[in-house]
Amino acid sequence: MLSAVRDGSPVGLGAPLGAAPAAESPPGAYEEADEHPPQSGLQRRNVVVALHGRRAHLGAVALGRLVARGLDAPLHGLCLCAEPIDASEVPAHFGIAPEALQGMVLDIEASDDPAGALASSMATYGTTLVIVASHADEPMDERLGVGYLAARALESAARGVLVIREEPSVIHEEPSPPRLRRILLPLDGTPSTASSITPVGEVARKLGAELDIVMVGCASPREAADEGPPVSTPAPSEPGAMVAPLYVDQPQHEWPAFTEEFLARFLSAIGHCPHGVSTRFFLGKGEPAAEILRLSWQLASDLVVLVWHGQLDDEHGGIIRDVLARAPCPVLVLRR
Repeated sequence: MLSAVRDGSPVGLGAPLGAAPAAESPPGAYEEADEHPPQSGLQRRNVVVALHGRRAHLGAVALGRLVARGLDAPLHGLCLCAEPIDASEVPAHFGIAPEALQGMVLDIEASDDPAGALASSMATYGTTLVIVASHADEPMDERLGVGYLAARALESAARGVLVIREEPSVIHEEPSPPRLRRILLPLDGTPSTASSITPVGEVARKLGAELDIVMVGCASPREAADEGPPVSTPAPSEPGAMVAPLYVDQPQHEWPAFTEEFLARFLSAIGHCPHGVSTRFFLGKGEPAAEILRLSWQLASDLVVLVWHGQLDDEHGGIIRDVLARAPCPVLVLRR
């Protein structure tokens, strides 16, 4: 596997940031929102944690706090329940301690269609990102490999959905405190994918996380011991796209220059990744989903980020489904 390590910004400027200090929760207990805030596009940022089922997923709540801090965004808890309840009843209703919701604005949606209520709220609030737990005991959506509510959120979201999967073996265990130190970001060398990743760089900078960039969707370079000439790469799929150089197995030729250009173009210029974010670059080999999963285990990733066009009936949709169903960590899906 070929890789390049870069400290500082994607184009070699600055120095890697240290871990950001933990932020204090806002003072006071949770509160109920009186009315929906006005929409203002990308200028209005909200991170929403969906609270649903017989119990809330504490890991989703904690991860929501972390991501909201990384985006400098307010954190909302969207309580999806069949009957109207008062804000003071929320902890008991979802089986969590009241202090777990401190500083979080609670928005209560009473509906017998939680998925529809979630989709409506996401559109009304202009949500930047919604965090949904895929509970182990809820019905699964086979097309996306996650729980029904998470699947509906993924299909209806205009921006981003972060899915945290609950394993049956740990259903009654207290979740470990979340961390975001290593973020795996697959890119396919197209401008349309890179244009969707801006929030990832912001979170990495604020939290002191390192980005592991892997180029996927290109032909595999041959191993050094393989016989025959280097394999060629497919033609770019859109204007401005890049494919892997022909001689990636010979670093003294095209590899260093390719790495510099790839990161400068797709991470800095198009993806707007801030200076000071430490990055490593890897070239995937073989089937994209298998490579993403392999690297997520090998690199001990805390988060995998995917960019999705919203279709499931093609190869890209299969990659989304496989990673969602099998990743060892939460998966953030950004829409393009």
